[in-house]
Amino acid sequence: MKATTKTKGKLLLQWASKRWLILGLGASISTLALLFPQQLDRLELGLMEEAQELRGIRKVPNRVVIVGIDDFSLVQAANSDLSKEAELQTLQSWPWPRKAYGLVIERLVESGAKAVGLDLLLDTPSSHGKTDDDALAIALQQHIPTVVMGAQVLESRGNIAGLSLHTPHRNLVGDGSQFQLGLLNGYMDRDGAIRHRPNDYAKELKTTLGSSVPSSLAVSLLEAAGHPIAAETPWHGWQSLLDPYGPAGTIPTIPIWDVLDPVRFQQLRESKIFDQAIVLIGPTAAVLQDLHQTAFSGQTGMPGVEIHATELANRLEQRSLLFQPNSWAWSCLLGLVVITTAISVERWEKPITRLAALAAISAGFLLIGFALIAQLGLGVRLLTLSGAILMTGIVSSSEATLKLQWQRRRLRNSLGRYLSPAVAAQIASQPEEADELLGGQQADVVILMSDIRGFTSFTQQMSEAKRVPDLVKRLNYYFTEVVDALHQEGATVDKFIGDACLAVFGAPIHRGNQQEAESAIRAALDIEKRLRTLNSQWKKDGEPSWEQVIVLSFGSVISGNIGSSSRMDYTVIGSAVNTASRLEKVAKECQKTIVLSEAVANLLKPTWNLEDLGEFPIRGQAHQHVYTVASVHLP
Repeated sequence: MKATTKTKGKLLLQWASKRWLILGLGASISTLALLFPQQLDRLELGLMEEAQELRGIRKVPNRVVIVGIDDFSLVQAANSDLSKEAELQTLQSWPWPRKAYGLVIERLVESGAKAVGLDLLLDTPSSHGKTDDDALAIALQQHIPTVVMGAQVLESRGNIAGLSLHTPHRNLVGDGSQFQLGLLNGYMDRDGAIRHRPNDYAKELKTTLGSSVPSSLAVSLLEAAGHPIAAETPWHGWQSLLDPYGPAGTIPTIPIWDVLDPVRFQQLRESKIFDQAIVLIGPTAAVLQDLHQTAFSGQTGMPGVEIHATELANRLEQRSLLFQPNSWAWSCLLGLVVITTAISVERWEKPITRLAALAAISAGFLLIGFALIAQLGLGVRLLTLSGAILMTGIVSSSEATLKLQWQRRRLRNSLGRYLSPAVAAQIASQPEEADELLGGQQADVVILMSDIRGFTSFTQQMSEAKRVPDLVKRLNYYFTEVVDALHQEGATVDKFIGDACLAVFGAPIHRGNQQEAESAIRAALDIEKRLRTLNSQWKKDGEPSWEQVIVLSFGSVISGNIGSSSRMDYTVIGSAVNTASRLEKVAKECQKTIVLSEAVANLLKPTWNLEDLGEFPIRGQAHQHVYTVASVHLP
């Protein structure tokens, strides 16, 4: 029994050791979900908004109407001196006299409105005097059961900061005991968006400020209209959110000017739009700065009065968006899903197959999430699940890729006995062509050779100063930059000879003479630039700078494994290599950093601005013209 248990434990450890990457990913995702719940919630809420907008506009329940203090009404009021109506002539400047709201209330009730809510905080005396407050107060007294006044919780300033409830001024409501109040506050998430129902925020404020905090404007209007408030039984841990019907203006909105103007109001009355309606009066003009971010709101925002109207309409429909916040159980489930999914795709060895399969599953969950939100109003956190599965696909396909890379590395290691690491890696990436590439071939290539001027004397100086380690370190810095520049342009670094570096463009892989020449000159310019950067840093450190020579030649070479049975290396031999070596002398004579053979120049002339340095003798070859890049000289 003990042996069996020990064997099972060993097998379990072996199983886990082979899957440490996936197990680590599962644990990491669970941990991240636990540590950053708010960030994940924000992503899920973003998905909900996208799903709502893709769903499109929904039908608004009948008899929910907004009377908006909009841009049109403000413009009309500014020109009200042209009106024949004395009541309208007093509205030329904002804020309007409060008697105007009294007139609107009277006309709305007269037109059959069941309840009227004011999304306005009138907590100070009217700027138009006591008589103006009295005019509104009379209208309010006449319609006490019908009208809901706005109240708001504001942050107190001064020596003692805190929250305080602001209610309509006593000039309007006396002691306020007879009047129904509705809270105007909306709860903003950290990103500034309003997603929660205002009445849920009102309940939260009640726990802080006490029972004096009224219900939201929407709930108070339902009570004033005699509509029963449905009992809320949200699922355990779930949140009820607003479900907007569409962009701003989707809920029927009537300009307040149309109610104030007698002619326009008569037309509205005949249409019976206010008959048995619950009406909200509030600002919708951008200049009044009551715009908030919600679903459908875009960059302009949605008026606060329409947010209250949305809650009202949602409650009439007994509808809301149900959102599942993050929890430890869900976080653990994510990790379990990741591990299970990764194990299930292990039978597919190809990385692309794993990635495609899990990407498809991820997209499927995402589409299901969209459908649940759009059709049923359920936010089931499928964005997080979809993301976790997609991440699993990426990691699992990466793991499969690593296995393939390991197989290639085995080939590269075997080749490394007689090839340089750079060449071995290149050959290992295409093993099916290894024999042909390494067995020897003839090709036209561009040879690049770089050399440091005066290196011998510099070496002697460093030796006398007992700074040999500094010399080696500096040379390694230089070669690191050179090799990086060469590799970026697809060169094969053949060898290092003291302070010189020999590289080949076109072997073992050839991309065409023109492209190889273009890559070579770009690499030469990059090396020249990198040395300038190194020199700048060395000068700051009080060290002497270096000068270099870079030569390019072109010609036919033989490439392949060359050496002895015990040690071989991939290299090139041919006249192009000899030409490059002999061009160094010409470069030093001409005081040029970069020198090109005539053959290289012929390849570059169509696209590069080259300078003809004249004709020079090349040992073992005929005289030829030598060129440089026109703008590059020794420092």
